[in-house]
Amino acid sequence: MATATAEPAVVLGRCPFDKAVAVTAGRFANADTDDILIVQDLGRMELSRGPGHDKAVVNLRRLALLRPGGSGFKSVWQSEPFNSTSATATDIAGTCWTSGDVNADGLRELLLFTADTCKVFSFAADTVTATAHGLNGAWVEAATCCDPDGDSLTEVATIELSQIDSGFTTRLLRLYRMAGSNIVPCGAYSAGVNWGADTRLSLLGSARLEDYPGELPIVAGIYTTLKPSQYGILYRPAPDSLVLTTNPFPWQEWFSKERVLPAGELSLFNVGDTLVAYGYFVPGARPSGPSQSLAALEDGEWRLLPLLEDAKRISGPICRFTWNDTPGWLELRDNLFYFYPGEIFRWR
Repeated sequence: MATATAEPAVVLGRCPFDKAVAVTAGRFANADTDDILIVQDLGRMELSRGPGHDKAVVNLRRLALLRPGGSGFKSVWQSEPFNSTSATATDIAGTCWTSGDVNADGLRELLLFTADTCKVFSFAADTVTATAHGLNGAWVEAATCCDPDGDSLTEVATIELSQIDSGFTTRLLRLYRMAGSNIVPCGAYSAGVNWGADTRLSLLGSARLEDYPGELPIVAGIYTTLKPSQYGILYRPAPDSLVLTTNPFPWQEWFSKERVLPAGELSLFNVGDTLVAYGYFVPGARPSGPSQSLAALEDGEWRLLPLLEDAKRISGPICRFTWNDTPGWLELRDNLFYFYPGEIFRWR
């Protein structure tokens, strides 16, 4: 387990964009320096579905890549605004995204999916290269980079609409990989999932878990009302099989005073050999302050992690981040980036 430190947080600078709702750090353009990918909330917009149809209200987002420089961060790339709402809610193609080293060059690429098209962005010190790929009629709603068979090669897991389900309650889980200059399915196999019409399926990211090889995509079934969500992992025990299982995660239908259970979206991190998640836990609301907490998944149970004194004000989106060769955590709060060296919690 990692050792907790008591070093004070450092303000690294101001975010050049307002209303950033998510942050991710990684080596996008330089193998020695972390960049930051933020998701900016641009509000909502009404779009017409055509004559005789109601207008669809969509969520607008924008991505921006920030690079450390001088006394803060500068924007080196930003996307055009896009609709991030699922197609079933609007009948209009939305956009989802993920990032990872899909071409094995040691740097992360950014992947934007819109319906049956994936655009891959590769970053260098002063240039950005974008390549579009068709996905043969797939309709992608969510994606994450992963290694579901433990071969150390990055693949992409997707949640897609099923073309044979007119009720839009079944989703397909599929894997893709880079093959030369194309993105192709890893096989003819996909896994179907239907956790009920009252759940929204989401890909939270990928993580390493006990007893499973590789870095596995984690699927969440999030209820329309507040109660513990269902979670599962997708893995590939053999080239011709794809398995979705909820075995690593505890689940029950309603709240319990005895068990710590997450509800809704989680931000996932691996700390050493342990999966740590940041989000809303039941009954994990803090005695005072923000309701989001950190918890560790160990032996099939979630356990809340007590925050160090300097980190108790954390309330904004966080990610793992390395600053000047020092690993730690980055928080975006009140439009300022706070860096916490070492760990921000105690294991016990």
